[in-house]
Amino acid sequence: MTTPTIPLETETTETAQEIGQELVTQIPNYGLTWFVYIALTLLMVGIIWYAIRNWHFIIKWFMASTIFAGALTPAHPADGIETYSPLVLNAVVNLFDGYKTEFMSGVKTLGIVWAVIFILGIAVWFLIKKLKADKTEKPIDTEAVMATPIEPKIED
Repeated sequence: MTTPTIPLETETTETAQEIGQELVTQIPNYGLTWFVYIALTLLMVGIIWYAIRNWHFIIKWFMASTIFAGALTPAHPADGIETYSPLVLNAVVNLFDGYKTEFMSGVKTLGIVWAVIFILGIAVWFLIKKLKADKTEKPIDTEAVMATPIEPKIED
């Protein structure tokens, strides 16, 4: 006796790109989500800055610029996706998925963005320091200081 076979129905398979697009576009209030994310990043950097407020500026700026570059550099999570996500998250996902070249590309981009942010911050800091130093340095008029000499008294 033979068992009847039912032909397999072929379902349309969605590509990862279509699934990713569907998942990404389902986020309500995409702009508000990014606003809250950026605000929380700034709050985190502010808390860290306050915690290490007595440290030298260059060390504080190194830490802050590293967080800014990692958290606030946008990138597309996949090819064909119109929305953005933080590049550091994309790089970590690429690493865990085994895409080492994409991971290294993300790391290089993050390194370049960090270097630009760090160098610009240090340049602004030196410029502000120089402008403050120019304002505080005033020549002392020794004649005006010595104009009324104080004569010693017998009681002294």
